Amino acid sequence: MSLSDFRLTADDFGQFGQGLERPECVVIDDEGIWTSDLRGGIARVLEHAGPQIVGSGIGEPNGFSRRADGSFVVAGIGDGKVHLVLSDGRTRTLLARYDGMALGAVNYACADGPDRIWVSVMTRKAHWSQALRAQEPDGYILRLNGDGKSAEVVADGLDLTNEVKLSPQGTHLYAVETLGGRIVRFAIRADGSLGDKESVGPSSLGRGALPDGFSFDRHGNIWVTMISENGLLVIDTRGDVHRIYRDANEAALATLADGIETRTGSVDHLVACAEVNGPLRLPTSLAFGGADGRTCFVGSLGLSHLATFRLPPELG
Repeated sequence: MSLSDFRLTADDFGQFGQGLERPECVVIDDEGIWTSDLRGGIARVLEHAGPQIVGSGIGEPNGFSRRADGSFVVAGIGDGKVHLVLSDGRTRTLLARYDGMALGAVNYACADGPDRIWVSVMTRKAHWSQALRAQEPDGYILRLNGDGKSAEVVADGLDLTNEVKLSPQGTHLYAVETLGGRIVRFAIRADGSLGDKESVGPSSLGRGALPDGFSFDRHGNIWVTMISENGLLVIDTRGDVHRIYRDANEAALATLADGIETRTGSVDHLVACAEVNGPLRLPTSLAFGGADGRTCFVGSLGLSHLATFRLPPELG
């Protein structure tokens, strides 16, 4: 089976975990399955029990990643800060301001070895939704050193910067421009600066189609959560798009699209897109795991568990 033939139906999804609060980001490693949790830290997700929370005091934890030493670097989208959660749960702020100013709506913290963190900021405004009404995109990416003592803006003018992750080879930084409706990437130069922005796949994934998070599979294809469509798609290594699952509230999606185009959108427009009966509601992140690496775990804003599905052997 090829990506061109692979599609999911609602019946193909399962559930993993319970009692999660805003499981926006999913990370899988040898110690388990982790997700951000509204209670102020990172949750280790257990299949048949409530989560185990590590860390505390983070305002609305959002995108995070894990270092080799077991610590987590976490974006607090609610408090506009970058945090460090040690493996024993001790939590401290790595960065709260840049150039004397508040960071804005911090979305994702991507650890790049022990000495570098790539941080995406959706907008310099306090709340991400304010970008829906802004005439000029002001999202950006920071390069932060490992101890949080120095930072530099390395990409600017992005249209609601969302997840940022390294390519499998570590040569490029990939990023989601949610309001731009696209995935982009930047070459990472030897001095730590970024090259020019280039689109990955189409320059727009469609009217009102808002990508949120993504993950590479072992073949180098990019699996993307489409938050406004309650869906999933894949951009293959040729740049072709394969829509794997879509459960859109069409009326709400049209209203959201109008708001994006006229820069008059609101949080309510996005929330209305979750009014569906299917297994995904505002999906935001995904990661592959399980014993054979063929189970995908999907995080979201609208569920108290992770949604799951299986890849066929040909794709996994």
